[in-house]
Amino acid sequence: MKQTIVILDKPGKKKVKMDFNRVGEEKELIGLVLGREKGEYELEVIVDHLKGKTFGRVMIRGIAKNQADIKVTGTIIIAKKAQGVDDFLEMKLLLLDDQSRAWAEPKLEIEANDVKASHAATVGQVDKEQKFYLQSRGLNDKQAEDLLVEGFLGQVIEKIDDVKMKRKLYVLSR
Repeated sequence: MKQTIVILDKPGKKKVKMDFNRVGEEKELIGLVLGREKGEYELEVIVDHLKGKTFGRVMIRGIAKNQADIKVTGTIIIAKKAQGVDDFLEMKLLLLDDQSRAWAEPKLEIEANDVKASHAATVGQVDKEQKFYLQSRGLNDKQAEDLLVEGFLGQVIEKIDDVKMKRKLYVLSR
């Protein structure tokens, strides 16, 4: 399966389009939005199935702190003649302080009738009970939060095939 990796780690906008132009194509997009400094971070993902019997996955993780504003939009488009498509769009954003904001907006535009397509989106804060548990095991506040963030981002980083890219992202995600 062909993988595309998208990283947005500075304020700004990125638009990514993933086209399925051949029957039987399989593609995966992994996106990381690392909003660690004040500013607006916008990621737009468009997945366009023009042919049928294709398989797609989009997994996006984002973190926001220090007055970062994150907006992630994603659209799966399936043309009328693109029967037999299987696609899933997942966006999960984590707020690390009270001064930051995050939005996740998934959309489906489906004209075909023989498809499997769905989406999921969540925006939340670090689980205080998980953080407390880690602190009760000897970690300080920052260490506990860092470990939770590493696990959150690691869910998608682990899926990356390119070992060098995976290592780079683990360092960048800290």
